[in-house]
Amino acid sequence: MVDLRRVAIIFIIAVLYAIFVNAVIGAFYLAPKYEDYCKSRFYPEKPYAAPMERKDCPKYKEPAQEELDKCAEQKGFPEYRYDAYGCPVEYKGCNFCQRDFDNANQKYNFNYFIFSSILAVLGIAIGLLLPIKHSLNEWIAAGFMLGGLVTLFFGTFRYYQYLGRYIKPVVIFLELAIVIYLSYKKLRDIKKKDKRR
Repeated sequence: MVDLRRVAIIFIIAVLYAIFVNAVIGAFYLAPKYEDYCKSRFYPEKPYAAPMERKDCPKYKEPAQEELDKCAEQKGFPEYRYDAYGCPVEYKGCNFCQRDFDNANQKYNFNYFIFSSILAVLGIAIGLLLPIKHSLNEWIAAGFMLGGLVTLFFGTFRYYQYLGRYIKPVVIFLELAIVIYLSYKKLRDIKKKDKRR
């Protein structure tokens, strides 16, 4: 029969360890904020006085198509200054705030992946090294191992989209190998414990 206390303790330790790792990383390593990179507004501060059609807007020095194409190729977007009627009156240049934010976010997710992987391995190591002479220690060890695996999964999930197409299967294979190894190791330890009884 399934011991519900055992399942509850293992589950609670696993969830709390994963949350703890996320809280530690969040406390000491802040994620980039969109507003720190993109400060410009894409809407007027007050409503336009009257809607105007494009043909009624005054002429201004528009950027060349080559300049707009180059801006798009470099992952920027054209930025304009608008008058009170919503008409563009000046081309301010190519804005790279979204690209810069995406680059900062990618770097953050990579570092998060590294830190969470280290703490995941630490949790798994605690689970493996904790002596299982008492059944409570066995439950705690299983909770730390599961928490380490959950942490490893979430760290990988955050950075997965940035991994190269050849790196993705390698990382997933290594994580799968860790899970299989831990399963066999824990099963051997439980069998040894049962034989001693």
